[in-house]
Amino acid sequence: MSRWWFKKQVLSYLPLLLLIIFVLLGATFLSTVQQSKQDVVRANGVFAEHVQQSVDFNLKAVETQVLNAALQNEKLAAYFYEKELGERYFYKYEISRELDKIKLSLPLIDSIYLYRAADETVLSDTMNLPLDKHGDQAFIRNWLERSERDHKWSDARSLRNKYSDQSRDVVSLVSDYPPPKGESGLIVVNVKVSELQQLVAEMNQAADISSARLIGSNGREIFKSSLPDKMEELHHIVSDYTGWTIATGIQDGSVYTFTSGLFTLMLGISVILLILGIAWIVYTARSQYKPIHTIMQRIVYFHSAQHEIFQPQSQPTKDELKIIEEAFQHLTRQVLEYEREQEESLIFKRRHKLRELVAGTEIWNRDEWKKEAAKLKVCDFSKQLSVGIVEIDHYGDFADRYSTRDQFLFQFVMNSVVRELSGQHAVNIWAEWLEGPRMTILLVDTDGTEPLAQGDSLNRNGMEAPQGRVYAIAAQLSDWVRSNLDFTVSIGLSRVISDPEQLYLIHAEALEALNDKFIQGSGRVIAYEELQVESQREVYRLIPKIRSLTHAYRIGEERWKDELHLLFQELIAGGFAKSDVYYLINHITQMLRRELMEFSEEGQSLWNNDLYPVLERILQGMETIEETRQQLTALFTEMDGRLAEYRESRKHHSRMQEVRQYIEQHYANPDLSLSMLEEQFGISGKYMSALFREEIGDKFVDFLAKVRLSHAEHLLLETNEAIQQIALQVGYTNPMTFIRSFKKHYGMTPGDYRKQENQLL
Repeated sequence: MSRWWFKKQVLSYLPLLLLIIFVLLGATFLSTVQQSKQDVVRANGVFAEHVQQSVDFNLKAVETQVLNAALQNEKLAAYFYEKELGERYFYKYEISRELDKIKLSLPLIDSIYLYRAADETVLSDTMNLPLDKHGDQAFIRNWLERSERDHKWSDARSLRNKYSDQSRDVVSLVSDYPPPKGESGLIVVNVKVSELQQLVAEMNQAADISSARLIGSNGREIFKSSLPDKMEELHHIVSDYTGWTIATGIQDGSVYTFTSGLFTLMLGISVILLILGIAWIVYTARSQYKPIHTIMQRIVYFHSAQHEIFQPQSQPTKDELKIIEEAFQHLTRQVLEYEREQEESLIFKRRHKLRELVAGTEIWNRDEWKKEAAKLKVCDFSKQLSVGIVEIDHYGDFADRYSTRDQFLFQFVMNSVVRELSGQHAVNIWAEWLEGPRMTILLVDTDGTEPLAQGDSLNRNGMEAPQGRVYAIAAQLSDWVRSNLDFTVSIGLSRVISDPEQLYLIHAEALEALNDKFIQGSGRVIAYEELQVESQREVYRLIPKIRSLTHAYRIGEERWKDELHLLFQELIAGGFAKSDVYYLINHITQMLRRELMEFSEEGQSLWNNDLYPVLERILQGMETIEETRQQLTALFTEMDGRLAEYRESRKHHSRMQEVRQYIEQHYANPDLSLSMLEEQFGISGKYMSALFREEIGDKFVDFLAKVRLSHAEHLLLETNEAIQQIALQVGYTNPMTFIRSFKKHYGMTPGDYRKQENQLL
């Protein structure tokens, strides 16, 4: 790039200086003053336009942001259209908070309020009042009565607080809602006059000579200027936007007189100034142009390469300073936007990375951990690592009770608390809410040799550091949530490892520990080391007990209560998983359905409308095994009473109960048959079989087989008698018939069943 601009600058100054010598010698004082005045007037005109543009720009920014918020914010829009707002104070409080956010985002705003035409009420960021009780009612009514509204901005006026004697000067933006000519109400924004005064004062101070005043459409000043009253005004510009007049002039008129006095003196020293001026111009031009030259080289390079850092001007210009200014403005906007996007992206990247690490789809060694931790701005791996999973108990109730916003707030609070607690125990953490109710925490020990902190006395079973630190943090977090919030959390903890590549394995351990809350109960801290390694979970062994339970419930025998209680005792003692319990309760549901479908239409409706829907809700909402037992016991007890009423309403119920009891008492009689029952009760065998099936739910032969086999099972387990002898005692004359029936019912022969049960015991 040539240095023509520099040469041009230097050469343009030298002829000017030579010309000034002749002008100073031959020109009159009047021409000099006139020329100076014209220069001042032109500069003053530019200043006037600048002031008008600055004031309009700031006020337009207020209007644009407020109206955009009013149109896009559903809460503000709902205020004008909601017909049943009534006494919904919390809803109004939410709207007031939105108004307060707008106010805080714009320093020019003094206050903002909404006027709803439907019921003539005014809602501000601080209060909600009827119009006739609002401190600004006169202004609103005057505005509504105006037939012509040329401008949205009012002149300066005094705004007094209804509940105090203090007042302040404001200018008000009034806009119909919805803009531009809606009739639902008004949006009133009061802008501080003091802020406008400060804005103009700063421009006056920067202008040095020129000064400006704002005059409202009523001819009065918007604010009292500190400038002299007799200031010579050179320009009046009326804003098309506000209707205000910007009057500008010269701050000190004595400058002209001062110039005349200096004229004679300047003539004497003009020769000396000529020499010094030439040297100064060359020096200044060179020193000032050097950085401009460097910057212009950069801009020309990017422009020639069509780089996005250079934004072409909307209006081509040869002004290098203008080009530099626009280039730097565009560059600054790009940098700020990039930093904001990077910060937002980092949050999602951390969550995504942690999800991949605990799932095992990505594995970091020590070097990779150090490198990635620096990128994600998370804690670096030092010596030891553990995983904790925090789960909000009864999350369904929690989600129903709190809004999404409140749920995020609680999650943020718990995240902050766990960070504070970890800092107290020399442990760094990386915590993310990977699922709705669950927060996964990586606990990285900063120094595996540090002693336990004071709070680590909460550790159980003599755990030592760093496991002690981890347990102490979890216990303190659980206690804090229980004490300060109205819900509880359960926490599963893994072992402590020194190899970061095993992270996904200890996450599975923490998850397994957390799932054990189904057995131990909610609101606990469960360490993986506390889990039972060996399990006695043999679900199939409980199926016969479930059959007995559901059949007893169907026919109304009280023993179902004891059997249900014993069933849950065995589930708790055996350490059954939640999935196993879910399967068993679902099996209870299916067998109950099969039993109760033998009832008439009235009995079936009790199942379809009352019992089955509640059972499904219990299945879906299982939190702990103890809560599930209580819910099932309460449900079955309530429905048992209703089923008893249904049974008693049937005329053959009591008779068939007598038949059932007779069978249970004489089951060992090998001659027990329908014919024998026909003689005993005086009812035909065929009719009795139909009634028995309808009331008891089983055919006569099936029920008799169940009773006999149940007693046979007891004898097999409690005695050492031979199979043939047991068959005779329960009513089977042919041992082979007994063996076939037993195998059909239990899936194995009596001998195999006795051997299997003895091995388990």
